[in-house]
Amino acid sequence: MNKIKVLHLFSSENMGGAEKQTLLTTINLKNLSDKFEPVLAAPKGTFLYNEASAKGVKVADFTCRGSFTPTGVLKLIKIIKKENVSILHVHQGKLYWTALLMKLFFKNIKVVLHRRQDTRHKWYAAGHYKLADKTVTVSDAVRQGLIKYEKVPENKVQVLYNAFDFDRFLKEVDASEVIKKYELDGKVVIGTVAAIVSLEGKGQQYLIEAIAALRKEYPNICGLIVGDGAGKQLQEEYAKKLGVDDIVKFTGYTAEVPKFIKAMDIFCLLSCDTEGFGNVNLEAQSLKVSVITTTVGGNPETIIDGKTGILIEPRNTEQLICAIKKFLSDKELARQYAEAGCEFVKNTFSKQRFVDNLTKVYEDVLNG
Repeated sequence: MNKIKVLHLFSSENMGGAEKQTLLTTINLKNLSDKFEPVLAAPKGTFLYNEASAKGVKVADFTCRGSFTPTGVLKLIKIIKKENVSILHVHQGKLYWTALLMKLFFKNIKVVLHRRQDTRHKWYAAGHYKLADKTVTVSDAVRQGLIKYEKVPENKVQVLYNAFDFDRFLKEVDASEVIKKYELDGKVVIGTVAAIVSLEGKGQQYLIEAIAALRKEYPNICGLIVGDGAGKQLQEEYAKKLGVDDIVKFTGYTAEVPKFIKAMDIFCLLSCDTEGFGNVNLEAQSLKVSVITTTVGGNPETIIDGKTGILIEPRNTEQLICAIKKFLSDKELARQYAEAGCEFVKNTFSKQRFVDNLTKVYEDVLNG
């Protein structure tokens, strides 16, 4: 039986989280679905194009600079005809209108939009979701935002949790190199992995404050801040101002995130304003590292509060300090949380469950 073709759109030249999740989506669909076949449309020579091709996913060269770029529209029409595509799965907001325009050229084409951020849109953008056959979101927080603010009908928007590449974390992760480089041996390491866009960043500011407050009580405490961005220098200066620049280590960007998380005793994702899902919380739990995260966006859906991690309010240094002390004062409790977290991730965010849920979305839109 011929499989139904699904064309995944992402005209990106970057290698960010959304690109990686798009790649995982196509790979998992190819390997685990007996009904749908993915084709990835992305710019030739980019991370997405090259990695998907290397994993055996069929790829098509596609670049589109804006919603109604004539060359992009024409190219998409050609790809749909050549591949006999039934469903367009759009992973990038700027391509929503481009994909929906295909409904004028192809009578039976279905369009699924993928929303990863909990942000508001201009008035004209809300039409995306009403014209699409279905919108999938990475968390219920994003789904509720679309329903409340964009007035998307509830039956047209559905949660589709990210597939987690658990196999990558099942392998033995060696953190010895990180521990040696940043002089972490014998230290209690409290860390985070996130972009640093400002002094506050994704809550790194409050992690620095917490470490400063805990230093006297826990002389061997150390901070590990992984990530880069415009606010990195501001945070380094802030650590110096609070007198912890000797024990708060800034690593910059790394592609080897598991090694750095494995070097931590406690992982914190302290998002302040928005967070579509907080995939890095899953990474930490899969590595059996205790997690503290905020109630922002989809973060509460990435842990089980009081069982696999601790939820705190954003921008609340006192709550962060209490949560850290809870883990440091009871090593057995921290171990139990870490073990439970690993099982939670493995059972809830498996590749097969993701593909089963995605298959149901595709079947629903095809059946009207």
